Amino acid sequence: MTRNLRKMYSVIGALLLLRVLAQFYTIASSAFISVADKIANAGNPTAASNVDEIDLFGAAHAVIGVFVVPITILALIILSFGARYPRKTTIMAALLFLLWVVQFALAYVGFLGVAQSLGCTGSTL
Repeated sequence: MTRNLRKMYSVIGALLLLRVLAQFYTIASSAFISVADKIANAGNPTAASNVDEIDLFGAAHAVIGVFVVPITILALIILSFGARYPRKTTIMAALLFLLWVVQFALAYVGFLGVAQSLGCTGSTL
């Protein structure tokens, strides 16, 4: 039984890696589409911008980051207990979940517009 749980742990770990790579792909695609749209509409300021619309890649990035990745990390934590891995392995998986919580909190604060209300504009020039 422990052997099967260890195999499942390895498979879930590999899936987590693929999901992190998917996160990079989706946010980079979203950024490229936004920049391309701004460049295309630079000569015509009256043209409607697609940046304000929901971006498919941005939405995929949000769904993967908010729902899929944390469930995968929690599965790793549970499987590390079931597979009877050393405590260090379980702590590292729990630390990964804690890092996800910190990242989620930072994104949440960023979307609240706290930096803008403090007068930070993003440029130092």
